[in-house]
Amino acid sequence: MGRNVRWAVAGLATAAAFAVPAWLCGAVVLPPLLKDPAIRWSLASALGAVLGSLAVLWGHGFATRAPATGTSGRSVQATAERAVAIGGDNQAPVSTGDAPAPAPPAPAQPAAGPRPAPPPAPDTVSASGNRAIAIGGDNSGPLATGDQAGGAHP
Repeated sequence: MGRNVRWAVAGLATAAAFAVPAWLCGAVVLPPLLKDPAIRWSLASALGAVLGSLAVLWGHGFATRAPATGTSGRSVQATAERAVAIGGDNQAPVSTGDAPAPAPPAPAQPAAGPRPAPPPAPDTVSASGNRAIAIGGDNSGPLATGDQAGGAHP
């Protein structure tokens, strides 16, 4: 479920958590007990506000939570020093060294030559080398391992 859909569900749940109890109390439950409509609807609105506030707290957590990690069936493991394994898509800079990740490079034309190695099995993401980065989805952020050109390390 996308983030916008989760926000819409949270908003509808909050509106329902306010409106339904407020209407039930104001129109059905409280009229036999309280004859004054101003007091009756004030109490009904207060109850609706309390339940709506609880729904807001739930809705925020529901709308901003990350997708469940156990449902993809993907195993993510980083076993070495400064290794990073990401089981899904990456959209932020990742740096395993002492220097920050470089700025994203300009898009390049695909080079004609040998085909790249096929990606690993879709259910395994593993970074096992020192300063290794493994991403099990698409990457749109800059990556840096901290290695310097010519084999020097920081």
